[in-house]
Amino acid sequence: MATTASDQPSVSAEKVLKRQKKQARREAKLMLEIKAAKKDLNKAQKKQSKAQARLEERSTTLHTLEARLEELRAQSPQAATGAESTSLLNEETRLPEGTVVMIDAAKMDALP
Repeated sequence: MATTASDQPSVSAEKVLKRQKKQARREAKLMLEIKAAKKDLNKAQKKQSKAQARLEERSTTLHTLEARLEELRAQSPQAATGAESTSLLNEETRLPEGTVVMIDAAKMDALP
């Protein structure tokens, strides 16, 4: 079958219509991907803001606890130094070789 001049415009019009439909499908697909990406972005931003709020809350709690500790240490300086001296008593003390240590017998009975 031979093609005539009147058939040519309809063939090119069909090709143009096909191209337009294909273009429209591509655009629709991309628009759906963009919509999904925006949704994912919003979800990630919400997650990040919640994490930031938790971080700030925990940081505030930490600073509060540190301030309470400093306050306790400031109120009772003897308790802090007393704890240090107790730990020193529990440690073994090494004396230079040849040193003689004299211990009172009454105090020996009191030692654990």
